[in-house]
Amino acid sequence: MKRRPLILSLVATLVAVVAAASVLGAGLRPLLGLDLQGGISAVYQPVLPVGEEAPADFEAILDETIEIIRSRVDALGVAEPDIARSGTDVIVQLPGVSDAERLRELIGRTAQLRFRPVLETFSPGTEAYGELGIDCTLPSAERDALGADDAGYLCGRGTSVGEGELAVTIPGAIYLVGPAALSGDSIDDAFPVEQSGGFTTSVSFDAEGDAAFAAITSDLACERDTGRPGLLAIVLDGVVESAPSMNPDVRCGVGLTDGAVITSGELDREAQRIAATDLALVLRTGSLPISLEPSTFEQVSPTLGAASLDAGLLAGGIGLLLVGAWLLFFYRWLGLVALSALVVFSTVVVGLIAVLGELGFALTLAGVAGIIVAVGITADSSILFIERIRDELALGKTVRSAALKAYASAFRTNLAGNTVTFAAAIVLYALAVGPVRGFALMLGLATVLDIVILAGFTRPVVFLMVSSGFLDRGRLGLADRSVARTQEVPA
Repeated sequence: MKRRPLILSLVATLVAVVAAASVLGAGLRPLLGLDLQGGISAVYQPVLPVGEEAPADFEAILDETIEIIRSRVDALGVAEPDIARSGTDVIVQLPGVSDAERLRELIGRTAQLRFRPVLETFSPGTEAYGELGIDCTLPSAERDALGADDAGYLCGRGTSVGEGELAVTIPGAIYLVGPAALSGDSIDDAFPVEQSGGFTTSVSFDAEGDAAFAAITSDLACERDTGRPGLLAIVLDGVVESAPSMNPDVRCGVGLTDGAVITSGELDREAQRIAATDLALVLRTGSLPISLEPSTFEQVSPTLGAASLDAGLLAGGIGLLLVGAWLLFFYRWLGLVALSALVVFSTVVVGLIAVLGELGFALTLAGVAGIIVAVGITADSSILFIERIRDELALGKTVRSAALKAYASAFRTNLAGNTVTFAAAIVLYALAVGPVRGFALMLGLATVLDIVILAGFTRPVVFLMVSSGFLDRGRLGLADRSVARTQEVPA
């Protein structure tokens, strides 16, 4: 047994333990999942136009919808979101989120953007407005949809006055618009912009979109020069968000080539900021290919998960104490080594989870279960090593040769068993969804740590104790067995 490699291996392991302890000492803690810290749980159902059947590629459309929702949620910085499909329903679980209404709007917002020329405007309160018979107080999803290639009437966004139960929405104007000249599919980027008057959303287009936007604004500038309004309706999800006229610097025959600006119509500055930020987000991530309607949308309380976690930690603590007592009683000094290996494992794995939390991984109850299983695996690895030493000593070998032989045999067995467990964790992580993936990740991570701790901590500690002469048959509690074996040998 060369002491230098053993010492280096032990020091490297202890450095990792100190680093993990420092991370925890600095206040970094594991990020908890939906079942442990609460959040939002929602189920969305796809909504098809009345009388229309699901298209042949409906499954692909749903998968695309999920990816767009995931992009929107990721852009908000939500850690470890769980977005999956159950049949035709889209299940969304977002841990640690409290602003339910904002998330509800962002997730289900179709965000279909179109730019249409305004042919005529009908202001509220006028006789022509009433004769149209269009109810702009209805939700946009309940109004007749207007195809991209069709002309027709669209409601402008109303203005909210008052707060809470006293809030009243004043209907906006009704616009007769032409076919869409440009859609949101041509958007290259969108971002909120702060101006002296508040916040707006700036939209830039790709090359094809720039050309189409220049053409429509050029035509409207020509209309303006002939005395007509020359308005461009910016339509989002079937509602006219704004209908700006062409500024004098927009020239007929040239148009605009530097993108568009969308105003939200909100009066409060903070509301403008949120609206501009959210609109930029949904436009940047793309429109949903199908409309969604929440069948359930609720904020989940962490009470049940926290209670389960507390009960699990209490049970785990009691179990660890019993295991520690058992190890010390039966294995004496080697039992202390095994118990120390469990402490090392626990410190490193909690530190790793805390670091992973900074990268977006959230610990769930299933993940906690994976850790508890791995703690048992780590204890088994140490016990396997110790029992092999006892077996070798029972054959009459010296403590030194028994330790060497026992480790070689125990490591092979441990490596084979952990390889199978790690492979199962990989398959489970690849095929499963939701909390089960957390279980698989924790199990796989802990399995790798178990091998590292056996080789980098348990082995050098035992070998150094043996080489120093501290660990002998007496301290192993095997002196009597050795004497009995000697007496059985014939003269």
